[in-house]
Amino acid sequence: MYGIAEEIEIARLSHIMETETSHKKDLGQYLTPYPIAKYMASLFPETAEVLNILDPGAGIGTLSCAFLERIISEKWNNPKIKITAYDLDPAIIEFLNKNLSIGKSYLKNYNYTVFNTDFLEKTSFEYSFNINEKFSHVIMNPPYKKIPTKSSARGYTRIFGLETVNLYSAFVGAAIAQLKQGGYLSAIIPRSFCNGVYYKPFREFILKNCSIKHIHLFESRNTAFKEESVLQENIIILLQKGTKQESIVISYSDNINFSDLSQKKFDFKSIIKPEDKNMYFNIPTPNQKNFYFSNLLFSFQETGISVSTGTIVDFRVKDFIKKEPEHNTIPLLYPVHFRNFKTQWPKQSKKANAIIREKKIKNMFFPVGYYVVVKRFSTKEEKKRLVASLISPKDIETDAFAFENHLNIFHDNKKGLSKNIAYGLIVWLNTSFLDSQFRLFSGHTQVNATDLRNLPYPSKIQLQKMGEKLQKYHTWQQEIFDNIALEYLNDNYTAANF
Repeated sequence: MYGIAEEIEIARLSHIMETETSHKKDLGQYLTPYPIAKYMASLFPETAEVLNILDPGAGIGTLSCAFLERIISEKWNNPKIKITAYDLDPAIIEFLNKNLSIGKSYLKNYNYTVFNTDFLEKTSFEYSFNINEKFSHVIMNPPYKKIPTKSSARGYTRIFGLETVNLYSAFVGAAIAQLKQGGYLSAIIPRSFCNGVYYKPFREFILKNCSIKHIHLFESRNTAFKEESVLQENIIILLQKGTKQESIVISYSDNINFSDLSQKKFDFKSIIKPEDKNMYFNIPTPNQKNFYFSNLLFSFQETGISVSTGTIVDFRVKDFIKKEPEHNTIPLLYPVHFRNFKTQWPKQSKKANAIIREKKIKNMFFPVGYYVVVKRFSTKEEKKRLVASLISPKDIETDAFAFENHLNIFHDNKKGLSKNIAYGLIVWLNTSFLDSQFRLFSGHTQVNATDLRNLPYPSKIQLQKMGEKLQKYHTWQQEIFDNIALEYLNDNYTAANF
């Protein structure tokens, strides 16, 4: 299959250039670069057994061809090799058939079948009647697209015993269900499943049915699908069905040629903590420094503090929103109103500054007091995901605040925090450590209230002491936050931990 890599890459790039973005978006289609496909195929252990390979959402056949190339070049001795490929896009079925047929020139014991049909629909029907095939290997780059609760895709996926919110997790779940015991699955998928409430059933499904053998991280969010301008962070994961969980290999690269590849083994319990009921995947980055929180034994719930998403969805209350403050209005705070850890209000921008004191929405307001806010979305240019800002009653003359939906608000049962606790949260939430810890399980730029509740926190007394110390500084910067936090944590912690 010499030269096939170049041909497939040309076909892939041509398809990207010639296909309407809307068409690819409708299908959730992002074709795999050949170097990534080769790496994914390289993760499978060599075997002399029959190979029954599934490639759902096969595109132009890049993944299957990369696997075939490895089998041929390494002279695997398999009695039979079969590939079953699915793709819904009629525009690329000709390419898929052509590319998969190349293997016949090199392998006498090789055959393939292509289905231009809905993978979930066909296989869920077969699965429900126990007439589906069992595969030895799955290699996949599933489509990425949200699926509504009442959609047919949700219904098909439930047949496999999984409730999920995106096609990529639905495809992986369906593929796992069709793997034979001991079979392997190599997939490139968004990292978004590693945390959050919506993907908890998917994480449970993986851990119930498979052991995790290997996870690969790309150090840049746009590395894997650069030509598609995709900023969603992706990982490659290798699973084995029905086997005991052992240590996990974590590897890293900053490019799709894997020229700077590095890897390290980690204990499973350090990736998915036994006490974590949400089963977050805490994947360490290559520069991640160890931070032992044997004395940081406090969950967010134990602090007695609350965190919520902003209650104002502006388009739903547009009749009450005002561009500038007026009589009978209160401040309406958006992410744009926070800079350098503090509040800047009012502000000249595209966003409004005020909202009318309307009785209908009065329950959405917060009484004046000290609050801490964290933006729900960071921009790709921002170095940190977690950036907390202070709201002080001294900064704005009002008796109430309204918070827009793109903010997370720390409060005390929908009232203001004590001054010292608010300042202490500013210290802790802005530390280098906590941002680094957050990145272990979050692969996207979104910060949800649930994520903030799942982070570790100092005790209330420690937060108060941190807050008292911060008030002695007129200007705030990263070093100050880190040093104050270290000072009031256990003496065993050193600056190196950060």
